[in-house]
Amino acid sequence: MDPVQLDVISPIPEGWGICLSCEMLMARANLGQAPYERGLDEYPPEWQEEFQRLSDMVYSLAGRYGNNILIRIWDPRSLQGLVKSIRYGVRRYPTFIVEGRDKIAGWDAEKLEQVILAAGATPQS
Repeated sequence: MDPVQLDVISPIPEGWGICLSCEMLMARANLGQAPYERGLDEYPPEWQEEFQRLSDMVYSLAGRYGNNILIRIWDPRSLQGLVKSIRYGVRRYPTFIVEGRDKIAGWDAEKLEQVILAAGATPQS
């Protein structure tokens, strides 16, 4: 069975760093902050909290569903993210698109979970 596709459209804080491969190696070796954490402290506290909330939500879904869900994150400031935002009529962030059909805007984790289950994803045991 193919994994359920979940597209997440939300602005992602940017930070300065070196190439992504080097960033990941450094993070794995505990030689500094993880790439997604570097530069985050330069944003307003409410943006930091929202990014942390989104990260927690995505990691929770990935941990619960494992290979039964394919999560892709799109920043609406990128070309691909802009196209997705226009295609699905995104007006609020974050917006979650399940299987290219169902759109959940905002933080309704319970509704998102219901739509993911209805799309056929099963939690890992």
